[in-house]
Amino acid sequence: MSMPSPALAASDDVEQLAGDLIASISSTARGALDGALQQALARSIEAKVAARLAVVLEGIGDAFYSLDADWRFSYINRAAEAYFGVPRQTMLRRMIWDVFPASEGTDLRRRYEEVFASGQPLAFEAEAVGRQGRYLEFHVFPYDGGIGVSFRDWTERRQAEEELRASEARLSALANNAPACMFYQTSHSPDFHDRRVLYVSKTCERLTGIPAHEVQANPGLLYNLVLPEFRQRILERELEAHRELKEFASEFQMWHAKTGEPRWYRIIVTPRRLENGGTVWDGIQIDITEHKRSEEHLLLLLNELNHRVKNTLATVQSLAAQSFRGIRTGSLEDLPSAYASFEARLFALARGHDILTRENWEGASISDIIAQAFAPYRDLSGEGGRLMVDGPDLRVPPPMALSLSMALHELCTNAVKYGALGSCEGEVHISWSTLKSASGERLVMRWEERGGPIVTTPARKGFGSRLIQEGLARELNGEVRLIYEPFGVVCTVDVPLS
Repeated sequence: MSMPSPALAASDDVEQLAGDLIASISSTARGALDGALQQALARSIEAKVAARLAVVLEGIGDAFYSLDADWRFSYINRAAEAYFGVPRQTMLRRMIWDVFPASEGTDLRRRYEEVFASGQPLAFEAEAVGRQGRYLEFHVFPYDGGIGVSFRDWTERRQAEEELRASEARLSALANNAPACMFYQTSHSPDFHDRRVLYVSKTCERLTGIPAHEVQANPGLLYNLVLPEFRQRILERELEAHRELKEFASEFQMWHAKTGEPRWYRIIVTPRRLENGGTVWDGIQIDITEHKRSEEHLLLLLNELNHRVKNTLATVQSLAAQSFRGIRTGSLEDLPSAYASFEARLFALARGHDILTRENWEGASISDIIAQAFAPYRDLSGEGGRLMVDGPDLRVPPPMALSLSMALHELCTNAVKYGALGSCEGEVHISWSTLKSASGERLVMRWEERGGPIVTTPARKGFGSRLIQEGLARELNGEVRLIYEPFGVVCTVDVPLS
């Protein structure tokens, strides 16, 4: 059955058939009338079917054309005409390979020939012949002794799909390599009882110790890791978010499956209602353990700071009282000296705070404390050879750091005024070590002066001596001894490190 080219040709064919029928009846013998009538009716029916089929082919939206057994165009609809940009009347009854010579040797031609040879339809995608960068979706099938071809340009759709795949690949790469979080998607039934994991990123195993594919198969594996005291609160927030279709966030602890370590997590989940009444939840779970530890540490530091501020104010009050105690009422002669002593002690206290601030108040190195205390006196001799230090690298807690800083300041001040650092040949040796005891590890430190003037035991203890012997021992719950040997002052410290 050959197709009329334009759809409107169907009415012309019907008129022609009517004329042929009248002429046949008037010129045909009565005996042959039945045969002629049957032929005319058959042609009339065929024309009507062809006309209706043409209407369908013009209205399907896709481009369509048919080729006869000699590869000639037998029908082209308007969509194909518009796509080719050539009037269809100039293409009809011409061989397709003459109209589009560039198709020689292409995969498209090979597939056309395959349908011709096999009689089996094919659906495939191919680049448009002569139009680089444009892609078509083809349906080729046997038709009226030749083949029928319907196609549509899906270049934009293909580009959109490729961009979507690329975007999904980027998102997947991000989700699967995020350092401290995992992404997931779950669905709930309308009654909120049936839950399925639709997606979970591969970071699940790094965060929880359970591989993503196992969680996807059994969501209960993760839920069972949540510490019992957090489960009810999470459920309540989920139900509220489910009712009101709103985002919710929650913090909780989970056991880490491989190590048994409880870690802190924060989830942020957004629900989406589906047409069937179910709910899809898009969520992210973040490991906030280190953040929680930092919060706890900051709280501890704040409490420690409050405590230290109170102690510091008490220390400053004591320093002021002791430094200015000797000044007689109405007399200003001793004020400069008292002021200098008070200021120097404040600076010593501040230097101890500086060390701890650099270390986030987590402790300090004894070497740093001693270096700060000795800093003002390094210029008393060349390379500081009169100040000798010997001991292991050891960190001490904040209270000990401040107390040692103050005590070393007083020892240095007294050594300059009365002892080894006030003499050209004088030296100061300071050493320390740790000692294990039944009550725990202890710090043992020794300050020893040599080469200075002969030392005698003072008639009374000054504030500096009391701060060293009594204040240090009381602050650190240990024993401090100040010995006035003739060759120089010796100070020993024995305090617990914990």
